[in-house]
This record gives sequence, structure tokens and C-alpha cells, in this order.
Amino acid sequence: MARRPEKHKPQEFVEALVVLEADDASGSRLEQVRQHAVVLQWLPPRIAVVLVPAHRALPDAVRWTSWYAGDVPADVTAGFTPTERLFVDAWQSRREAKTRPGDGLPWDAAGREPPDWPDEPPHRQ
Repeated sequence: MARRPEKHKPQEFVEALVVLEADDASGSRLEQVRQHAVVLQWLPPRIAVVLVPAHRALPDAVRWTSWYAGDVPADVTAGFTPTERLFVDAWQSRREAKTRPGDGLPWDAAGREPPDWPDEPPHRQ
């Protein structure tokens, strides 16, 4: 009897922040990180936002790196430059829940105005 092919389930991923603990002028540690995750953003010389499969634990095999799937501890961010702190703060705030009035409603829902065309005056009455 022939086996039925299993339905392919889309793989879920999570973002994580990777901090290289020491200078990596050669780029070898970043290449090691890339063996375990997809690098989405890179702030040289030591911070990356990566994508890892949700079912897999964060790697601990890459020496001199720290991986954070949640908040980055204050004692870690205290050693960051202002640029690094801004990068990490932006990444963390992007993950927070947001309140957007009308989010998920159709554009013509009751009490909503349709979007304006670029060359039209607003639809205000």
C-alpha cells in the first residue's frame, strides 16, 4: 500500500538578538552564527538580529556569543554604545503589542472614512 504524502506544515520561526562578546574583525564568529540562523540585520561589529526555527533551542555552540529571544538584560545593554543601544531598543519595541484604532477592520467599515487618493481633498464632511 502506498503511503500518503504528509502535508507540509510551514515552519515557524522566531527572531533573536545575538551579541558577539569580543571583537570579530575576521568575521569568523558571524559566519558561525550563520550556520545556526539566518541573519536578518547586522550592526557591526557585534550585534545581529537573526531568525531561528521556533522548535529549536537557541544555539550555545558559538563561542563568545550570547543569544536573546526576549528582553536583553540591563547589565548587557549597559555596556553598549549609544548606537548599539538604539538598535536593540528598536528591535525590542518592534516586538511589543501595538494598539491601532481600526486595525483589522475593512476600510469602509461603519464610522470609518475611505482612504484619500493622493490628488483628492480629504473626505471630511
